Amino acid sequence: MKPLLGVREKISGRLDFALGLSGILVAVAIWCFLTYGGHLRPLFLPSPSQLYESLAEFNSQGWLLSAIWRSFIRVSLALVIVIAIGVPIGILMGAFTPVDALLRKLVNGAKSVPTTGLVGLIVLWFSIEEKAKIVFLFLGSIFYMIILVRQAVRSVNEDFLKVAIDIGATRWQLIWKILLPGALPAIWEAIAVCNGIMWTYIVLAEFINNSEDQIGVGYLLYIGSRTQESGKVFGILLVVAIISASTDWLLGVVKRRFFAWS
Repeated sequence: MKPLLGVREKISGRLDFALGLSGILVAVAIWCFLTYGGHLRPLFLPSPSQLYESLAEFNSQGWLLSAIWRSFIRVSLALVIVIAIGVPIGILMGAFTPVDALLRKLVNGAKSVPTTGLVGLIVLWFSIEEKAKIVFLFLGSIFYMIILVRQAVRSVNEDFLKVAIDIGATRWQLIWKILLPGALPAIWEAIAVCNGIMWTYIVLAEFINNSEDQIGVGYLLYIGSRTQESGKVFGILLVVAIISASTDWLLGVVKRRFFAWS
């Protein structure tokens, strides 16, 4: 008989879904107990109904959906740019050791620089308009994309390369026919990771030039903080978490559909 909690034991998709749903329901039950039971002040944790009312207020003002849409567009544009630049660089670093030696220390060093510390420079270089927000999101994830793609290429089984070389494959055939297909599932995971990183940065990115004509979820969070309404703050944080989790799920569906070999 298999143990209930076997180490790295695989479970069915149905059980995985049931356990995940159970975890959410338990968290909501604890949330209701703490808030409706009066164990925590609303300032520290609003009740579910207060959170709903806060989001409904944003929606009645015509802000909520437009803010979500603008933030989604900003993240999507930044992600496209990160993929266009980060994936080729990561592939070159993973495929060619001299390129890796040339860029590795620069990339690792740049990754360690806190993106929040670059806000002043970004505003100086790109003013406070839309471009600054995209650049901020780009800088927050580009180096992670490069590192993850490099690692994906490096992790392709060496035996595949040896067999291809033995049958006369050229350098570029090794990349396009062996390394890239072998690394694609992990590269797709890197895209999902960077998408999540951008959604963690979107709030700060949208603090650059807060205004109603450029409204995003970051601006709505700013409003909640300024008016000291915790329902609005927690509500927007929940919205960001749901959007991020939903896009991660969608990317996972694409991976299972098209990159199922890993």
